[in-house]
Amino acid sequence: MSVAGLKKQFHKATQKVSEKVGGAEGTKLDHDFKEMERKVDVTSRAVMEIMTKTIEYLQPNPASRAKLSMINTMSKIRGQEKGPGYPQAEALLAEAMLKFGRELGDDCNFGPALGEVGEAMRDLSEVKDSLDMEVKQNFIDPLQNLHDKDLREIQVPVTGPLGSWQFRLYR
Repeated sequence: MSVAGLKKQFHKATQKVSEKVGGAEGTKLDHDFKEMERKVDVTSRAVMEIMTKTIEYLQPNPASRAKLSMINTMSKIRGQEKGPGYPQAEALLAEAMLKFGRELGDDCNFGPALGEVGEAMRDLSEVKDSLDMEVKQNFIDPLQNLHDKDLREIQVPVTGPLGSWQFRLYR
């Protein structure tokens, strides 16, 4: 510790002792200072959580999708209707932004900005969910039906002139 730091600590200790022994009243913190301190703490937590969620948004964790797939499979085995849906990274980021935007309030510019961006991310998440469902219903499911049912019905194995298997299409 430097000499200046040691002096500062000594003066703090001296002031604390004189307050306790002499009955002097300590410095009162006003409401504005406490509010500013709260906002700094909230902003610090917001920046850390939003930074973490943004990294997850930009670089999704493949293990989380695999875990969700396993949970959905287990719910099908148990006979449950449907497991939990995949939480879009946009939705998680939006919820963090909205939470901290509400916590900061309208007094500073950062709170409303977080709220606006959070709403936009929530809308993006809903559009992405809609796209996922539409692709599954209109593309993946028909291809799966084609593979599982239609192609098996169409194929009839017969041997050709060289003894290899050939498929004859009926329709």
